[in-house]
Amino acid sequence: MKFSHLLRRWTVGIAAAAALGAAGQAGAAWPEQPLRLVVPFAAGGTTDLLGRLMAEGLGAELGQSVVVVNKAGAGGSLGASEVAHAQPDGYTLLLGTPGTQIINAYVYKKIGYDPVKDFAPVAYVAQVPNVVLTHPGSGLKTMDDLLRTARAEPGRLNWGSPGVGSSGHLALEMIKRMGKVDIRHVPYKGASQANNDLLGGQIDLSADNLPTALPLIKAGKLVALGVTSAQPVAAAPGVAAIAQSVPGFELTSWFVVMAPAGTPQPVIDKLNAAAQRVLDAPATRERLAALAAQPMGGTPQALAQHLQTEREKYRVVIEGTDIRPE
Repeated sequence: MKFSHLLRRWTVGIAAAAALGAAGQAGAAWPEQPLRLVVPFAAGGTTDLLGRLMAEGLGAELGQSVVVVNKAGAGGSLGASEVAHAQPDGYTLLLGTPGTQIINAYVYKKIGYDPVKDFAPVAYVAQVPNVVLTHPGSGLKTMDDLLRTARAEPGRLNWGSPGVGSSGHLALEMIKRMGKVDIRHVPYKGASQANNDLLGGQIDLSADNLPTALPLIKAGKLVALGVTSAQPVAAAPGVAAIAQSVPGFELTSWFVVMAPAGTPQPVIDKLNAAAQRVLDAPATRERLAALAAQPMGGTPQALAQHLQTEREKYRVVIEGTDIRPE
């Protein structure tokens, strides 16, 4: 084992022991200072919206302010790495996504953290479907239209994604594999850039989180062809699930609160209980419904099991694509 890795483990162990001692002494007094919730993407997207909603709720429940810190870069890896190496005292948390907790390890040669060993699961916040989009001039109205066109003219349609390994990219790869079609992938540096080119007709298709795409859909600027959840969602009436055209298809985005590994269990349990109260509140559920997000909740142990299941699902998808470390 490398000396640097041994030093890292030793340092984390010392910090965790100190944090545990502090938690034991403070007991119910924790938290005694403001918390930081790192959102590993820029302001304005779905992750940011959900992070601010949870920060507000957790602050009220814990009696301390929870400050949202946006730290974007490397598909969320910069923000995730900061939290992975923070003191394990419960005062620095991450709003994690499939990218930070699973996908980035496949996409980047170095992400600066181990998505399994460097984090402790805290709370499963919400699940959000993605939506396949096209521009009004494409002539496509449904997923059946998309599949029929792609089969008749292999390689003609192109699909913009927020980047290699993003949920939008993986949705395309699953549709290509399960629907037996040939669609060209065009990676961008974010969903907004892909959607801007889609609005201008430079590309034929894209996929985005439903909450951030809804305003464009409702305004008639983009056409929703299908949602990536197993069933249609109330927030997008009239939009079918992709599974109706591609049986078995399902790929949703999810959002989880994670703490640095070694955070004392009493602190994690208190955070989890507070998050559950936030998610159970009618006001929270109403706001999540408006974002087309399904509240989840559950124990840290159940979240750990969910992450393990998702890692296997994504592994199968990614190993069948052209995704390579950058």
